[in-house]
Amino acid sequence: MSQDTRRMFTLHINGVEQNPVAAGDDLLVDVLHEQLDLTGTKLCCGIGSCGACKVIVQKEPGGPKMAMLACYARMDSIEALHITTVEGLKGPDGGLHPLQQEFLDGYAFQCGYSTPGFLMAADVLMDQLARRPVPVSKLDNRIRQAISGNLCRCTGYVKYTQAIKKVILAAPELTCTEEPAPEAARSVVTFRIRKQSSNDLEEKSLVGFFDQVDATVQFATPFRLDTCIGKVTVKTDALRTGEPVRDFNLRRFFFQQLDSIDFTLDSAEVIDGRYQLDAVPFGTAIPVNIHGRLGVFGNKLPAFADAVVTVLDATNLRITSRAPVMVDMRDCGFAVDSFAKDFFLKLGREVEVTFDLLLETKEQPGPALWRTGSKVT
Repeated sequence: MSQDTRRMFTLHINGVEQNPVAAGDDLLVDVLHEQLDLTGTKLCCGIGSCGACKVIVQKEPGGPKMAMLACYARMDSIEALHITTVEGLKGPDGGLHPLQQEFLDGYAFQCGYSTPGFLMAADVLMDQLARRPVPVSKLDNRIRQAISGNLCRCTGYVKYTQAIKKVILAAPELTCTEEPAPEAARSVVTFRIRKQSSNDLEEKSLVGFFDQVDATVQFATPFRLDTCIGKVTVKTDALRTGEPVRDFNLRRFFFQQLDSIDFTLDSAEVIDGRYQLDAVPFGTAIPVNIHGRLGVFGNKLPAFADAVVTVLDATNLRITSRAPVMVDMRDCGFAVDSFAKDFFLKLGREVEVTFDLLLETKEQPGPALWRTGSKVT
């Protein structure tokens, strides 16, 4: 990536505002080491595979914690975030964090090079459990998931796992005896792109989703699909791929100033004319062909979707894709080739898009307007 003009950044690191001067594509791990003298965050593989460089990121103090790879985080995509490095990890009394103490007492590490990454991953897990406890019977699996992105060449993970589990079990509020109530279903738009990075031996897929979806469907005649129009809007800042630093980089360097992507539903055609929403029992899936326009960067591209529409009950409607919608990102106006080059990637030309939209209406008795909601069973 070509160097941007160096400028001052504002970061909140370990509770202190820091103002390093760097280029927009400089990496956080380098700034931590070379400017802020925070060398506890280790640079090991440099390709985002070992987890040694993990730090904790929050959008605001007290917000959900995310484990982020500092060897992938570019300065332009993380400005104003609140970051905790291993130097800022501490217990309630200001001393060692319980995880640090148990790692010492239980001889969890040998060389110690990967230890900071394990500490940060485990602290994020504890934050997640504080917000949504897990049954004790599922704790081992959650710990394995939490540290699955961390490599250790010495201990075989057993001591790390034992130490993390001991600390969690010592805090009763982090576990429960019964399975928590399932989270409310929500509308999502999912994407999949073929990709291969410089350290991949074979082609892989970049899979993610948008979890802030605003969708509306309106019927001129109640329940008649051939009279409906609608719109679906996804917010780019709601992008999720399972790796926060990838999310931040995609938002900043790929989507740039693009806030949202829109799909305008112009018509829906029932594939089998014998079935209509107004003439079938609740829960019947009706295959439809949806025609509309995709709006990106001011472009309006014709788009077609093969979907299923289901009226769940009198107030809840579901629209789900039956097959991926194939979209050429270059036709949309995305600078795919330059982005791929800057991040040492090979990206496929097309993106596969699927959707699962949950809508509700408060209009009775007929559905004048349906809108995305959070309570659909």
